[in-house]
Amino acid sequence: MASAVHTNVDLDELRDRISWLARLRWLAILGVLVAIWVAPRMFGVELHRFPLYVVVAALVGYNLAFWAVGRWVPRATSGPSVSYFANLQIALDLVALTALLHFSGGIENPLVCYYVFHIVIASILLSRTAAYLQVTLAIGLLVAMALLEAGGVLPHYHLAGFLDEHVFRNPVYMFGTLFAIGTMLCFAAFMATTITSRLRRREAEIVRLSDALREHTEDLTQAYEALRQLEGARSDYLHRVAHHIRSPLATLERMLAVVSEGRTGRLPERAEEMLDRARVRVREVLDLARDLLILSRTREALPMVDRSTVDFASIARDVESDFRPQAGSASVSLAVSLPEGPVEIVGDEDALRELLENLVSNALKYTLAGGEVRVSVEARGDTLALCVSDTGIGIPTAEQDQIFEEFYRATNARESGKDGTGLGLSIVKAIAEIHGGEVSFESQEDTGTSFRVLLHRRGLRAPATP
Repeated sequence: MASAVHTNVDLDELRDRISWLARLRWLAILGVLVAIWVAPRMFGVELHRFPLYVVVAALVGYNLAFWAVGRWVPRATSGPSVSYFANLQIALDLVALTALLHFSGGIENPLVCYYVFHIVIASILLSRTAAYLQVTLAIGLLVAMALLEAGGVLPHYHLAGFLDEHVFRNPVYMFGTLFAIGTMLCFAAFMATTITSRLRRREAEIVRLSDALREHTEDLTQAYEALRQLEGARSDYLHRVAHHIRSPLATLERMLAVVSEGRTGRLPERAEEMLDRARVRVREVLDLARDLLILSRTREALPMVDRSTVDFASIARDVESDFRPQAGSASVSLAVSLPEGPVEIVGDEDALRELLENLVSNALKYTLAGGEVRVSVEARGDTLALCVSDTGIGIPTAEQDQIFEEFYRATNARESGKDGTGLGLSIVKAIAEIHGGEVSFESQEDTGTSFRVLLHRRGLRAPATP
């Protein structure tokens, strides 16, 4: 598969470069016409214009033919055919350049070095072998022109007023010119083909990497889809389990309350103690079921999340009122700082209330008597900034990367004897994410913790990738 891709890329590139060569040839034709017009007027060099115009006409003719063929040749043309087409064009260009030089002074013409442009183009367009064959052709044409003119087989068109009219027969001048041009063409071909080969290898590596990346992307897409379905199935399972166990547990808790309150008759002291412990355990499982329902609801599809404009400052006041008695009984100071006006945010009111309640509940739960919990809400343009800080037990540094994991509780939290499901911070993070926000924190063990939540005030977004 990869080799087929590389072949197609090379062929497409070669076709594009042949088209570029045809456009470049039009510029060359224009340059020749300008030179024919400028040379006698600006430099006093007499040229034999008619044969030069004939060569230019031939250039125009075959360039039109190549343009037409290149335009109508199907894209499915094989690689060898396209390569032969490119080789033919460059070979004809070398012949045309030799003819132009012949009618404008032969090796006397300082523009004899223009062969190098064709060699560089051949090195870019063609293979290394084909480029060196074009070098051989160029040197052969140049040597043949020089020898045939020097031997009188071909007429010599002298550039009057430029060099001595017999210099083209001077062996030293002829050998020196041919040697210089020949070595220059060979060196140019070597340098250009070397650079081009390296670039082509890099291009091939890039194509291979692109193919591999495309395959990995497809694998990752499939894996993500499978993971998304698995996450959806897990959330649905948690929702169903929590829903089905919540009702019988609530009924059981009420029945235990009836018995504990003595409505069914007086119980032995030991039985009352066991009954109270059973009620505590039932309430713990009810809390777990409640948190599971909240977490699964938060991770459901976004269209199921309520969208309305709510006043977060009002939510914060309600939460403060709800938790004020708990703070008082625990001898913990609860300070809430709110703006004077409303702080509006588009979102799910119940979810936002749950987010704040979880943070405040955790802060109060793990702050010792005499400590302080501070809540602040601030509007910053399109962002709502919430901060809940405490002077509690803090989070051990080694465990801070895990606190947002489901069912995870830090070691000192478990050792404190406080009940918890380990889902509170997972719920906070999930709610923040569907409101386009993020949660960060700073904590030091035995000193306290500060949670900062930034929420987007303008609307909800899809839940983050599981």
